Amino acid sequence: MKHELKKVCRIVDEMLTLLLHDTTEVDFKIINRDEKVIIHILGYNTKFDDEYIDTLKIILNKQRQAEVEEYYWQLAGETESDELVLVSAMVDHATVEKQDGNLYIELIRLYT
Repeated sequence: MKHELKKVCRIVDEMLTLLLHDTTEVDFKIINRDEKVIIHILGYNTKFDDEYIDTLKIILNKQRQAEVEEYYWQLAGETESDELVLVSAMVDHATVEKQDGNLYIELIRLYT
């Protein structure tokens, strides 16, 4: 469980870095349950266009890859490069929506 919490922190770090390039106000809500963690993210007044948001949906909903996650999770948030592919390897489901100019993201990670 110790590494599970660190992995969640890496996911949050990477998503925060992404959103701070887009907006100046971001809310995170993390719900930690026995079987999963749910991360709710709200980026206010997003400047991301619909095409980029569609790309985010695709990238974040790639299949979780335990073998990639096991070797590379510690690298998330440590480099300047885009680590969203690694985040997608660490989550089981992602919802990405733009409503009223705000960006809503929900990430679900099942504990294995």
